[in-house]
Amino acid sequence: MPDTVYQTNETRSENLRLIMQISYERCNQLKNINNQLLAIIAAIFLGLFTIAFNFFTTSTPANNYLIIVAVHVLIVTLIIWRYYVHLIDNELVSCYKRILYCEEKLDIPFEISLASWLEKNIEFELSPPHKNSVELSRKKKYIEQTNTKKNQIIQKLIESNKSGYRFHNIWDKVVGFSVFIILLYQLIYLLSNFSQFLDIYWSVAVFMPIGYGLALWALTKDLKNNISIQRDPKNAELEKIIDDINNSN
Repeated sequence: MPDTVYQTNETRSENLRLIMQISYERCNQLKNINNQLLAIIAAIFLGLFTIAFNFFTTSTPANNYLIIVAVHVLIVTLIIWRYYVHLIDNELVSCYKRILYCEEKLDIPFEISLASWLEKNIEFELSPPHKNSVELSRKKKYIEQTNTKKNQIIQKLIESNKSGYRFHNIWDKVVGFSVFIILLYQLIYLLSNFSQFLDIYWSVAVFMPIGYGLALWALTKDLKNNISIQRDPKNAELEKIIDDINNSN
């Protein structure tokens, strides 16, 4: 028979504290990576935008294709950035789940726990005219739960990819709007130099923008292949999780 490893309560608590500390450190690392990526993307955006803008204001034929290349490199970079930061966010919330588990087992007071912070960052969908009210967006059925069940509910939301956007949706919209403006300027440029771009016009003016649009749309929608992106929970989804947890206890 294999040897069985026994843990005392004190050893178990120390192990949980160590796991929680490591998870917090990983969270900080991921946040730093996200901030560094934002700085890198900003530098790339400004650099390529400056190059494209300078080429737009010149009439040198040799620069025409360089403009198109710069535009599409910029767009692809922005879209890849948005997908990558969502992957970082997924790993971040997986660290959150480990921290929540450790806090529950260590009996950390809910008021100073990660769960207390996370519930303030999860917005629940409401019908007008209450949609923009922060107070009313805290679902009453959730508020009435015990702190232990709140912790379990938040963990279930994380598992269901419904732990909130943490402002990623705002960045997604900013990138979507930026891509639209860039493509609009490109279209104007292509039309003003139509004879020079007959060989690539339909690709860069129609087909590629459709692909970019689909990629950006996928960031905002739950598709059947379940792109793993954390989103805000709907009321029906929250109620189902609450009912499942209450029925299991």
